Amino acid sequence: MTSESARVEALFERGKELFLRGRYQEAAHLLTPADGAGPAAAGYQFVLGASRWNSDDTAGALYPLALCVYVDPRHAGGHFALGVALRTLGQPEQGTVHLARAAHLGNPQAPELLRELGMAHCERCGGPVALQATRCEGCAGIPRAIGTPRSRTWPWPHLRPDDARARLTLPYERLADLGRGHLSRYAREGDPRDIDSALACLELAAATASAPDRPARLTELGSAYRRRFACHGLPADIDHAIDCHEQALDLAAPDAPEQVYILANLGVALGARHESTRAAADLERAIAFLERAMAAPTEDPDEHLAAVASAALFYQRRCRESGDQADLDRSIALQETVVEATPPGHHRYSGRMANLSVAYLDRYERRGDLTDLRRALPLASRAVAATPQGSPALPIRLAARGGAWLQLHLAARAGGRRDDAPGPGPVRPLDRAIEDLRRALDAAPDGEPHVADFLAELVRAHLVPGARHMAPGRRTLEAWEARLGAAHGATPSMRAVAGRNLGVLANTLGEYDLAARVLDAAVALTPAVPLRGTDWADQERRFGEPRGLASQAFAAHCARGEPLQAVQQAELGRGIQLATVLDAHDDLTELERELPELARPFRQVRKELAAGSAAEAALWERYGRLVARIREHPRFTRFLKPPRVEELRRAAAGGTVVVVNSARNRADAVLIGPEGEARHVPLPELSADNVEAHSEALARSAHAEGRDPGMADRLGWLWDTVVGPVAQTLGTDGGPRRVWWLPIGLLGLFPLHAAGHPGRPGALDAFVSSYTPTLRLLAHAHDHPPAAPRRQLTVALPSTAGLPGLPGALAEALDLHSRHPDQPPLLNEDATTSRVATALSASTWVHFACHALADHAAPSRSGLRLNDGMLTIPEISRLAVPDAQLAYLSACSTGHRSPEYVDESLNLASAFQLAGFRHVIASLWPLGDTFGAKAARTFYAELSISADEAPTALHHTTLTLRNHYPTRPDLWSSLIHSGP
Repeated sequence: MTSESARVEALFERGKELFLRGRYQEAAHLLTPADGAGPAAAGYQFVLGASRWNSDDTAGALYPLALCVYVDPRHAGGHFALGVALRTLGQPEQGTVHLARAAHLGNPQAPELLRELGMAHCERCGGPVALQATRCEGCAGIPRAIGTPRSRTWPWPHLRPDDARARLTLPYERLADLGRGHLSRYAREGDPRDIDSALACLELAAATASAPDRPARLTELGSAYRRRFACHGLPADIDHAIDCHEQALDLAAPDAPEQVYILANLGVALGARHESTRAAADLERAIAFLERAMAAPTEDPDEHLAAVASAALFYQRRCRESGDQADLDRSIALQETVVEATPPGHHRYSGRMANLSVAYLDRYERRGDLTDLRRALPLASRAVAATPQGSPALPIRLAARGGAWLQLHLAARAGGRRDDAPGPGPVRPLDRAIEDLRRALDAAPDGEPHVADFLAELVRAHLVPGARHMAPGRRTLEAWEARLGAAHGATPSMRAVAGRNLGVLANTLGEYDLAARVLDAAVALTPAVPLRGTDWADQERRFGEPRGLASQAFAAHCARGEPLQAVQQAELGRGIQLATVLDAHDDLTELERELPELARPFRQVRKELAAGSAAEAALWERYGRLVARIREHPRFTRFLKPPRVEELRRAAAGGTVVVVNSARNRADAVLIGPEGEARHVPLPELSADNVEAHSEALARSAHAEGRDPGMADRLGWLWDTVVGPVAQTLGTDGGPRRVWWLPIGLLGLFPLHAAGHPGRPGALDAFVSSYTPTLRLLAHAHDHPPAAPRRQLTVALPSTAGLPGLPGALAEALDLHSRHPDQPPLLNEDATTSRVATALSASTWVHFACHALADHAAPSRSGLRLNDGMLTIPEISRLAVPDAQLAYLSACSTGHRSPEYVDESLNLASAFQLAGFRHVIASLWPLGDTFGAKAARTFYAELSISADEAPTALHHTTLTLRNHYPTRPDLWSSLIHSGP
């Protein structure tokens, strides 16, 4: 032992003796000089901290107590004293964590204090729990919750003068060092409690830092909150991280050397929130701040390189969102520069190689250039080799390499090879892909957000051609199900995608009970996709991610002989945006009568959100609290919850709803009437491959000019595989039956109402058909008042700048005007967006003869082309027109569904239904001008007085047009009716 060590040891023994005799001030005075020399023994720090605490020096006690439990995480007395100190200093949540840990480690004082706080400790992990609870939320498998985010202003000088903390100072530099130590240990060992401890230190450091140093401390604090967000996925954490970075930027001088560091961290935090919510504004802001960081002067080239690397990743993500490949090219160019400038020994070298390999894979999948694939795989392999075993980054690197092997396998098969690949020597890329992805999944701890991504990609590898011989057994599927259930750190949409893939695999392997269980859990996640801070386009992108989920759940339940449950899951997993708008339109009369004290604030917060304030987190929190309080009332337990299928049977009043579905391994129809059992109709001749092939052909013909020669064959195929078996089950005696088609997935693109072979009885002879995207929307239309005075609005634009003329539109308008001369049409320059929207709000019958835009990449950007712009789907949907009856949309593709977002059924027809119109006439694909005018004239001739005659009138119109154009089914099969 050195002489200095011996001196410190002697001081400690004398100080401990004084402490035990209750002479706290003397003990603290004796030990403090040696504290500056740096003794780190837990016992020494505990005695020093406890002596200061008992001398009423709360601020002086904090650092030695925090250092004590950092050095010895099992020091029960240290945890207890630190917990009390943190609660006193305004951190009750983190203080309670330490008190619970102290109780778990056997401190005799902690349990009593916890009981006074209404808390106890988890017997398993030592975390805090409510009294009478046996396990904490984490051990019970419940996603972690945190309290209300703290105030955005932390500096203690801003506290009220009577707050004792305003007069305290802390060694913030040492607290910041300790916080960084906890984060480093978390990176090595992965214990989330280290992040919580880091936050306690870093928040107090930010609270008490000097003015020049505060921006850097706030940036560190924000980065720690982002780290906890990555661990637990808590939205409040990433919001708080962004607040920290924004305040740091506000406080920093424009020429401060830390500008690059602050700007880059703010950009990365915004990008992390975008990954969770898909709010496009966050991604744009992230890129803007990172571009500023790249342009800011800095003496540290590594900081500049980090900003460039982050910007490159977000350019890549923006390409994925928008499809702009220039962003991907720029991302790759920047990443190539970053990798070249990063020395092999750099701690970020392996990660940057892995990121560049993923970017090459992205570009290969978009363009099919094998050069990118050949570049990706070696980079991914080098990244894995450079990552130490046990590193938290290793699973991510393995997954990246597994993705490259998987693409190599698919490229080989596409080139006619089976299990070989370009280059010397045989190789089995699929085996290697599955091995890497399994290793990634096995190495990732439960709760890690990437678990869902790893599982989704691993299951995808098992689903590709050539993987059948490696099919996992039931025990493996159940293990994967358990891993997915524990992946609480992943976003709901990430877990839904993984659940969909796992359910597809289970369906394919005949494990229908497991498939149904997994898929039902995934469907339950879809309404939980965060909508806060997002617009329509953001929402539709997020809801489109687990495409096919409802279809697979439907198939699993049909395979189990559960048609009603199949319909239930299809209803919950589709049309989520439609349901959101319906909730916004719900009548609050009963709520206002029963609970006026809740109805008024609920109406107000909903109004504020609808006005575009959705980015305000406080509004959404208030909305959620109000909904929870309303549901506590016995009359409103299901307030804003999806209706049960039994409640939706009224959608089939007067006929039958036919739900049709084609999944990877089977196809089915379920027939729902207003009463009785749901009937299941297997569709063995309908294959998913044929559905996809015919939908692609339909899309090509919709964009071609002139006749579609394949339409007759397509209608015959629809009859043989879908409509014919349904007609046989329902029977055709007694004239056409009333049906509503509710197609799931790509089947929503097809004219089921017109199925049949030329010259033989078909769907037009068997049924009077309508369509509905969901049962709920149809039930909503049934509940709408069926009769109201006719207030006609006719909008026609025979000429629109930059678009072909529509002389038939004028003919339609004049024909309607002759029938209703007291209601003149809005034509050309009079048909502005504002005038049309105003007139639409007061009309019960509307007819539009104009151009329309159907944007498949972003359906919410679709709309009606008017004189001065577009009347879009969101604008129409929000109108809530009272007593609305009939909307005839004589424009192109107004009833067409985007193949990418087909389950959301967002189109102009559904927008007018959401606006309140009971009946909507629309077209599945572009209409010829002359044909459109003739169809409208024939329809109104068939319609007498009531809008409720619309389905029959359109049925007769289609029969008439079929007689006029017997060889042009592409014309007469285009018009559809939606409504009761």
